[in-house]
Amino acid sequence: FVSSSCWHPTHPNSWHVYNLMQNRSPEEYGAGDLDEMIDIYFLGNSVYALLYGLWVFYDENEDDYVIRDKILSGKKPFIDPKYSTKSYAKRQLVESMQACWTFDPSQRIDIFEVVSRLRHALLVATNKTVE
Repeated sequence: FVSSSCWHPTHPNSWHVYNLMQNRSPEEYGAGDLDEMIDIYFLGNSVYALLYGLWVFYDENEDDYVIRDKILSGKKPFIDPKYSTKSYAKRQLVESMQACWTFDPSQRIDIFEVVSRLRHALLVATNKTVE
């Protein structure tokens, strides 16, 4: 059991302890080998938390089995389209986040590609020369 403190949308004036089932990658529910790709999946969830101020599947009221079933079926949390259309940098952030959630870990983006995408987005956003 892993838990963390997190703001809850129905209790905005308090902090609660949450089971972080919603931060698990699909392969963490299986019996196979685990590698650094579970961290990439978690990175996508962390980016989501930074954009929204909420955990993925926050609307499931902490029902671990519903969250597990969503993850195992490949369902992704809601992404507000405004993040994909406001700027190139935000679009790259959203696209990188979505690439982190690729169900098959062998097809999932690696950290070097995430860094490359975000570095390029930063250069474009700050009008620096792209190398």
